[in-house]
Order: sequence, then structure tokens, then C-alpha cells
Amino acid sequence: MARFTLACAFHKTDRLLELILPQAIKALTYPTRHEFEVVLVADRSPEDVVARLLPRLDELGVDELRYRRSEKHAYGGAPSNNFHAHNFEMKNPYLISFTDDTFVWKTDPEFDVLDALVRIFEDHPRVVMTTKVDDHEEWDRPLLDLGPQLEPGLRSVNRAVDQLIAYSTWRVEPTLRRFGGFEQDVFTSQHGFEYQWENLVSHAGTTGGRAIAFPDGWPLRVRHCDLRLDPGSMHGTGDEEIKLKCFDRLVATEGREKD
Repeated sequence: MARFTLACAFHKTDRLLELILPQAIKALTYPTRHEFEVVLVADRSPEDVVARLLPRLDELGVDELRYRRSEKHAYGGAPSNNFHAHNFEMKNPYLISFTDDTFVWKTDPEFDVLDALVRIFEDHPRVVMTTKVDDHEEWDRPLLDLGPQLEPGLRSVNRAVDQLIAYSTWRVEPTLRRFGGFEQDVFTSQHGFEYQWENLVSHAGTTGGRAIAFPDGWPLRVRHCDLRLDPGSMHGTGDEEIKLKCFDRLVATEGREKD
């Protein structure tokens, strides 16, 4: 039996969170034979929003709430870098990180996602992380194959997308540390030269014989519950009302369409 930490990055869209988080937890962990804990990371969140969450943790399926103001020891680049770098845990062998606008839908209710992840890491020693997002073609940098499939239905890809990343923590942490993942001045949003957590983990996961797995064959649909500001943009609208409409559409289409 393996142990997982599921960490959800949250800012302030608490109406969306009450829909997204229980749905994601259910899809990722029920049923499973593995142990897991759910951590909600309120990064740069308004104090009144965090206060509203406290009495609802059991309802949301949260075991631990972390609230950090980012004025001190802040990482450069995108604000989300603080979530990743401050909350990369080593106490459990596996870490799944996802965002508060990640829609997860399982088409086979009996499929054990955690068990499938353990099998990937055990069967493929060079895989250090697994990523899943089915609308990656919307991003400025889509997922591309790096060489042949690791096995039928399991691609080896060029990058990880932080909508959903599963790490073999003990396997990848030394590389992340060596590449500067926990150094505050490594990341940047300088115009024309973006270097964020996604860039760093993609570099760590595709060099030195390492691999990032993308399970095309799973009965699991993962989509960003938002629309692009512009086609091919790396940025979503960030508008909670739009995200709520996307969620309703994704539920109605079982994760196939959001607009």
C-alpha cells in the first residue's frame, strides 16, 4: 500500500472550489486501496475567504488547510510558483498537485487512479512524474511525444502541465533541487523569457534519461475549467463566473466540452 499527498492550489474562487474539489477528490481516490491525505493550500488568499473555508473543511474533504502570505521568502515569476516550491513534500512517496480550477471526471467509476499511478512508477523506473490534461492544445506550448510510447496508451511527453501533476517525490526531488527548484530567484516572468515551475519540472523530467508519462488510455478526463483569453494564450480568463459556467458544461458533457 502506497501513501499519497493530494495538494490543491487555491487562491480566492471559493464558490468554484466547493464544486471542483469534492469532484476531483472523488475521481482521483474512490475507490482506492492506497492511503492519501488532502491538503488545501490557500496561497495569497484573502483572510476573509480563508475564514469562510475553515468550518467547511470536512464537507470539502480536506485534511489540512495551509495559509501562507507571500510577502516573505517569495519565489519569482508567476505567483503559482510559490504553491509548487513551498509545498513540494517529501513525507509521502507520491504527490499529486492540481489547481482549484481543474475539472476531473472518471468514466469508469471502479478505476483506481492511485493504483494506476503506482503501477506506472513501479513499471517504468525512468518516469519521475505523470501529467494529465486533455485540453493541452489550448496552451501556448502543447504536449508533444518524445519518442515511442512507454506502453500502449502511455505516452512519453515533452512537458508537465500544472493542472494535474503526479510526482514520485523521492525519485525527482534531488533533480528539482539541483536545477534550482527551491531557489527563490530561479523563476522569472520577464517578457520574452518566461521560466516558471512548469518549465523547470519539464526540464527535470525530460533530461538525463528521465521521462514524463501521459496516460492517454485512462478512463479519466482532465480539463482546465476556464477559457483562454486568446487562442493559444498561456492565460485563462480567471473570471469565476466564466469558470462556473465551464463547470456546468463539463458536468453536462462528462468532461468533453466546456463552452
